Amino acid sequence: MPPLVLDQDDAVELLSYLVTAARTQVDEAAEYAPLRLLTAAGRLAAMVGPHAGPELHPLLHEITTGLAETSVAAGDPAAYVARIDAMCRAIAEHLVAALGLDGASAG
Repeated sequence: MPPLVLDQDDAVELLSYLVTAARTQVDEAAEYAPLRLLTAAGRLAAMVGPHAGPELHPLLHEITTGLAETSVAAGDPAAYVARIDAMCRAIAEHLVAALGLDGASAG
């Protein structure tokens, strides 16, 4: 059984952030929506990190690094999208390997 990576307090914190970000987004410019979602991803990665198994650490590192790079690339829309695409690829690759869809056994 995989380790528990999010406790109730962390879950409530993330839930609160997502709901209040949705409300804030109603009054903000549309370009802030991806930034808020990436912030939530960063918070989740930070919460999960200390409790995650070793197989998840490379993905969490990729996401954390990607978030730092997207904050700089926000002034360059093409680089911003490319960095988010790279994070999406990292997640997809992790899932393919973790679910055994790559022909290897699931971890």
